[in-house]
Amino acid sequence: MPPPGFFRLERLREGGPPVTRALHVVICPSGVRASGSSSIPNRGVALRRLWMVWLTGAGLLAAGCSSSSTSTPSTSAHAASNSASASPNPCATVTTTTSIDQVPTACAALWAPYDVTKVPPPDILQQEHVPPAPRVVNMTNGAVSDAEAQMWANASNRGSGWFKWAEANDQPGLLPHLVASADILPAENLALSQGASIALPDCSLYPLDESLFPIGPDGQAYFSRKGLPTKAKFVLVARFSGPCVAFATFPDGHQKSITELATQTTVFGPGILEKDPVLGVIWFTDSGGNCTDTVGAPSEWCGR
Repeated sequence: MPPPGFFRLERLREGGPPVTRALHVVICPSGVRASGSSSIPNRGVALRRLWMVWLTGAGLLAAGCSSSSTSTPSTSAHAASNSASASPNPCATVTTTTSIDQVPTACAALWAPYDVTKVPPPDILQQEHVPPAPRVVNMTNGAVSDAEAQMWANASNRGSGWFKWAEANDQPGLLPHLVASADILPAENLALSQGASIALPDCSLYPLDESLFPIGPDGQAYFSRKGLPTKAKFVLVARFSGPCVAFATFPDGHQKSITELATQTTVFGPGILEKDPVLGVIWFTDSGGNCTDTVGAPSEWCGR
């Protein structure tokens, strides 16, 4: 959310270089909360929004929303797969990223709650060649199976793929559905608010290696000291290569570079696996950090 895919991307500048991760959340009608999802504030200000009537597409989204849930991450992933195959995709005729007012009505209704002005083709993550996550080192002592840990990391990579598409197509409205607002680099927020599109490098999106840890009291205390408390019980710890630079292209044609990672960096993505009816199975990160934080990250996350 955080980077998130690796994490829905998390972008923090706390005592060290900024980091980016991507993560994810089920988006439900007003007053209804997605099962197991974190509450995401409406960022609104200065970001372009396209608000449309839900039409019949609301029924497609409602399937992912409820007041409570007892399903496990594995069950959620299986349910998402079954849901996708149970009915035709209303966006199946969309083959390239297209203005939302030029796609079929049912497709527009499906995407309208995500505050987008453009709609991607259903296979956009395949077109973007989102890679599978590296093999995850499971440090949960059996609390999470190796298979689930790997699925969570792959979900994180998927979120990063969505994050890349959103910024490349100037879709800031989608970002809060992928990551917590604190996990978005301020320079990117500013550029997007000015109508820029941002080309993100893969080295800041997809990790070289990663591990899954339980957060525990020391981890909770660390995130609280940062002013970014988390509701997650587990954290994906991933190492990214660097340096990495993104390029923002503004409406008048001029470009600006944005430093993503000044050097190789290990970042944290505490999160929850989410089943989203449009985005798929993703990992929503509600906080973040890195091993250079001056507030002192748990030593085991940084190999100390």
